[in-house]
Amino acid sequence: MTTSRGGPIRFGINFLANNPLELLDWVKLCEATGYDIAGIGDSQSLYRDAYVCQTLVAVNTRSIRFGPRVLNPITRHPAVVAGAAATFEEIAPGRTIIGLGTGDSALLNVGLRPATHEEMRAYIKTVRDLLATGKAVYHGAACNLTWFRGRIPIHIAASGPKTLQLAGEIADGVIINTGLRPENIKDAIEQVKIGCSRAARDIGEIDMWWLPLANVRDDKAQAVDEIAMTLASAGSHLSKFTTSGKQIPDQLLDKVKELGRRYKFDQHDKPDSTNRDLIKELGLLDYLADRFSVAGPPKACIAKLEAAIEAGARQFWISIHFDDKQRFIREWAAKVIPAFR
Repeated sequence: MTTSRGGPIRFGINFLANNPLELLDWVKLCEATGYDIAGIGDSQSLYRDAYVCQTLVAVNTRSIRFGPRVLNPITRHPAVVAGAAATFEEIAPGRTIIGLGTGDSALLNVGLRPATHEEMRAYIKTVRDLLATGKAVYHGAACNLTWFRGRIPIHIAASGPKTLQLAGEIADGVIINTGLRPENIKDAIEQVKIGCSRAARDIGEIDMWWLPLANVRDDKAQAVDEIAMTLASAGSHLSKFTTSGKQIPDQLLDKVKELGRRYKFDQHDKPDSTNRDLIKELGLLDYLADRFSVAGPPKACIAKLEAAIEAGARQFWISIHFDDKQRFIREWAAKVIPAFR
């Protein structure tokens, strides 16, 4: 397994598909320019189907890893997820993961609630059992997978301490959406360690990826403005379930809660989303940019990443949801990645 502590610095990109063939072009460009992994968002009400897009990626790429970022335990039965992941493993051996979260826009746009941690546990155990043995019990019912035996890494997306702990306890990897400031990174590592200790695991077993919201521009204000809708999304997660343990400054706590209440999930991460205006109205733009983004001129991006690396992060799976993705992919690969090779 690729581990994040002590290993090389790696970069990946996460995409939301408005057009499957366009997404394939983005992933192929990532592969050609040195990115390690590509994620495909799963939000059926807003974007094209994640499995269809992964199929295109599996068939038309050769080295880049890929997977859903992320599925949820509610809208897809674990036998469906296990069968799909096994199919991708046949097409692209060793290159796929299963990304799983409690659920966000995929659920809230169809009136369903996010999964609990106990539901996550049961779901992951079922998927693992099906892949390993072909048999499992889920919600009291027997499940079968007759044609595959193996293990495919399962990564949990986490934006709070309890989910970070869960990932350390039961997952192969974790996608960390708590921020890029050194104090955020150090706290996230400690939370994962707590989970590892419950299962007598070493944190070096966990494939840890941090989630920067990135943009390269000579003008930092422009760079930040172009990712404002995604900063709003990250901010909304600060109030998901609870604000406890999420390192929110006291003077901003009420504003973060208000963001969570007013966030428009039917516009989730859309470039023209009114959520971008909401964080400006609430006075949260600068705080969220400082906490979650790596944006501005290349030297500034490199400096922020160096501070994150010093704090313990080594793998960065970037979300880019603005329009000119190919420009970003090329510029980041040419002006930022070489500083870490």
